[in-house]
Amino acid sequence: MTVQKEFPNTTILAVKDMRASMAFYRDVCGFEVKECWPGEEDPMWANLVMERQSLMVGISMDPEKVDAMTDDDKEKAWHREAAVEFREHPAGIGAMFYIQVEDVDAYHAAVIERGGKPATDPKSQFYGLRAFGIQDPTGYRLLFYSPITMENCQSCGMPLVDAQPGDMYCDYCTDDHGKLRSYEEVLEGTTQGYFMHMQKMERAEAEVAAKEMLAKMPAWNPQACD
Repeated sequence: MTVQKEFPNTTILAVKDMRASMAFYRDVCGFEVKECWPGEEDPMWANLVMERQSLMVGISMDPEKVDAMTDDDKEKAWHREAAVEFREHPAGIGAMFYIQVEDVDAYHAAVIERGGKPATDPKSQFYGLRAFGIQDPTGYRLLFYSPITMENCQSCGMPLVDAQPGDMYCDYCTDDHGKLRSYEEVLEGTTQGYFMHMQKMERAEAEVAAKEMLAKMPAWNPQACD
C-alpha cells in the first residue's frame, strides 16, 4: 500500500454501505479507485483519489467483532468506542470536507450529468473560493471548490492588482508575512491613506467614513458576505 507515501494527509470515512459509497465517489463524483480491498466486486475498504487528494472509505465496524482485530486492549477500546458512536449517531455531524477541483462549475455540471444531486449551487465566497455542497450516501457533507481571483480586497475594498486565485487582501491590509493586519491598523491606514490623503477629509470626518466603509467589508463584518 502506498497511501502514506503519496498522500500524507488522508481522510478515512466509515460508511454504512460500501457499494453505494463506491458508486457515489467513483461513478458520480469521478474519483479514481487507487486501491481496494479485497476487491471492487465486494469492497470493504478503498482508497479514492482526485487530483492528488486521497479519501479512504471503509465499511463501518460491528462493535461486537472489534476483538478479532487486535490483541491490544487500548486499540480494542478505541475501535469499539468509535464503532458504537457510529451506530448511535448520524455520520459526520459538525464536519465538512473540502475537495479541490480545477473548474468547480464544470465539475458541478458533470456531477449532475452523472446522476448526482448537489445540495447547493456553486457560489463565490469572500474567502477566495467558489464551492458547492453535496452529501454522500452515509450522510457526510462534502464541499467541492476551486480557488478564484478576487477583484477587490475583502478588508478595505481596494482593487486587487495582480491577485492570485485565493488571494483575499491587498498589500496595504497585510503584513510582511501576508497576514491580515489588525482592525486598528487597517482603520488607521484607510483613514489616513484614503480619506484624508486622497479624499482630502479632515481627521474626524475621515475616521467616521473609514469605519462606515470597513463595516461593509467581509473581513470585519461576516454578514457583509451574505
